[in-house]
Amino acid sequence: MTVAAAPISELDQLRGWWLEALADPMLYLSRFVFTLDQQDKVQPFKSFPADRPYVKALVALWLDNPLLVGAKSRQMMITWLFCALHLWLALKSPGQLIFLQSKKEEDAIGNESAGTGLLGRTKYILHHIPCWKALLPPVKESANMIEFVGRNSVIWAIPQGPDIIRQHTPSAIFSDEAAFQENFEEAYTAAMACVRGGARFTVISSAFPGAFERLYLDEMDNAGY
Repeated sequence: MTVAAAPISELDQLRGWWLEALADPMLYLSRFVFTLDQQDKVQPFKSFPADRPYVKALVALWLDNPLLVGAKSRQMMITWLFCALHLWLALKSPGQLIFLQSKKEEDAIGNESAGTGLLGRTKYILHHIPCWKALLPPVKESANMIEFVGRNSVIWAIPQGPDIIRQHTPSAIFSDEAAFQENFEEAYTAAMACVRGGARFTVISSAFPGAFERLYLDEMDNAGY
């Protein structure tokens, strides 16, 4: 007698896709990342546009370069992209301490419901992963932090400056709108010690004055990196 194989459930299929996505950030972006477009009154909830040509190039650069500095313009969704990638890093690898840095702590924290700020965007992405509670490790959340319980990984929203970076040993730092951070140069110097130890430092901004411009143009002393 032949016994028919049990049909694969939707959750089992998602688990299979999720394992593939943890090995390939482009699959993760295309299948599991959703964003919020506040300007679209008809369909604000959208899949991340992973098919845009520059996205694949930026992901490849980010994977291959522990220090990545880039200029952005509006509507490119670069902040969403790097929030998603740092969440992927925390979900993929245990023992991660990831800082999301902006000028003020409230800018770094943002608001999940509005899809603003760095941690706000990250929480939005996390909570819109299909069946996320079934797929992901237990999560503990506070105003400025996401903790992945049992995996010793943390995503922490921090203000500008070097103090918190120097007090800890981050695995990755995402600094957004660095050109508007008066203390960016000091944060950069502190971060470079982490990069030499194996951490990632991703720096993005929409304008170039001051220390960010010098770094972007490769005119800043890279502190031995």
